[in-house]
Amino acid sequence: MKFTILIIDDEKNIREGLAADFEMDGYNVKVAENGKQGLEFISKGDIDLVITDLRMPGGVSGEDVLRHVTAETPGIPVIVLTGHGSIDAAVQAMHDGAYDFLTKPLNLEQLEMIVKRALQGRELSLQHQQLLKEVDSNHQVDEIIGKSAAMQKVITLVKKVADAKISVLVTGESGVGKEVVADALHKLSSRRNNSFIKVHCAALSETLLESELFGHEKGSFTGAESLHKGKFEQAHGGTIFLDEIGEINQTVQVKLLRVLQEKKFERVGGEQTLEVDVRVIAATNRNLEEEVKAGRFREDLYFRLNGIHIEVPPLRERKDDIPLLMNAFLEKYNAENNKNVKGFDSRARAAIYKYDWPGNIRELQHCVESSVVMASGDEITLDDLPPTVSHQSKSENIAIPVGISLDEAEKILIQQNLAANKGNKSKTADILGIGRKTLHRKLQEYGLENDDEETSQE
Repeated sequence: MKFTILIIDDEKNIREGLAADFEMDGYNVKVAENGKQGLEFISKGDIDLVITDLRMPGGVSGEDVLRHVTAETPGIPVIVLTGHGSIDAAVQAMHDGAYDFLTKPLNLEQLEMIVKRALQGRELSLQHQQLLKEVDSNHQVDEIIGKSAAMQKVITLVKKVADAKISVLVTGESGVGKEVVADALHKLSSRRNNSFIKVHCAALSETLLESELFGHEKGSFTGAESLHKGKFEQAHGGTIFLDEIGEINQTVQVKLLRVLQEKKFERVGGEQTLEVDVRVIAATNRNLEEEVKAGRFREDLYFRLNGIHIEVPPLRERKDDIPLLMNAFLEKYNAENNKNVKGFDSRARAAIYKYDWPGNIRELQHCVESSVVMASGDEITLDDLPPTVSHQSKSENIAIPVGISLDEAEKILIQQNLAANKGNKSKTADILGIGRKTLHRKLQEYGLENDDEETSQE
């Protein structure tokens, strides 16, 4: 890592001499001839260490620089240079947070050693901050449950664009988890400590939506008895999530476009122009390109919202994620209902895997919740599932003839389940309630193993 050192000294020979020396040691070096100029460099960022004279003309002393760094960027070490007559002040600087101090004339080797030691500490601090950031990032993305290839692409994209200012459009069928994606985008961004405001656009009438988004002045319409700050004002410095954005009318679309373009708007009935810093995430289950072609949605607004597009796949296209989702919801609703259901029996799992989930994750969540409530034993059975989920499985049973051995019955059971799952061994093993290695061994025993067929799929 190549560090950047800022040298602040009103003596030209000292600052230029130190700059030349540290550049020869491989550091990036910036120089300032007074404290004010030094603070300007610090405010722009990318400074890893400050070497500053304690006494400088111009109204901004080394003590002022130290106090600024300690308050605004406490991770940056500050080394103070001082004359013999200012030792007491230098000692006070140490108490105020300076990393070290040296008296003039300087011992260059000693200064180099102090700088090296300080930057080693700086590097460790940066590595620790990065580790904490990665841990926090993983924690937030863990809320997006999914190991399938399709969901891993979504997670990768969320991590990549979370801290950008560009608007994000999240699309997908109802119930796929668009709000969870929006929540992760906010929590992984530098805005995470500020407001995350959610607006369900389809739930409000035209008048109410405009007032809800942009606020209104007292007396601007019947019932407006006091000033009301809209969601954009409330989200200043943070993120606003506009769910079901495809439902808003043309009037609101015009005002929303202005906010995205200029960061400005007026409250309903007001004349004062307000400015906001808000990151916009929008979501819809509509095809906005088709809405644009039909003249129901402004093309310029669509392009503004669609800075980054994240498509969340439906559950029927990511059935590998069903076990993770089932377990997560089982744990949640066990806790909420004070129950201890340990899992799903093989028939219930088979029915859940077979069902196409038109309501997506939301429907699966409600399915597990109701099943936990209905379960009377340690496992959720087929009869505990909602009729829409259990019906198909009840009508498609596996026929096992009377009079055959257990081994023959087991072979039929494995063979039929493997075929029903299109050769997916992981799903088959989970439905049968056995490990994948056990399934592999039984396939070999029964002569069902064939690596050339679909049964080699995970």
